[in-house]
Amino acid sequence: MDQAEGLRSIFQRQQCIQRVRGYHKQIREAVAHGKTHQVSELLVGLETAQLQLEATYDQAPRLVH
Repeated sequence: MDQAEGLRSIFQRQQCIQRVRGYHKQIREAVAHGKTHQVSELLVGLETAQLQLEATYDQAPRLVH
């Protein structure tokens, strides 16, 4: 993995983390305001965002000692 590829991976991971956090916030707000009809839709988005985040870790280089 070259340096540019490593930086892209870090930025992609940070974007995924922010997306997951955003869904968490939206879900909390929807529940707090009684908008339960939105929660299932948001949970689907959260699951997708979490899978994308996990994929960034699967792509991480493996260190061999």
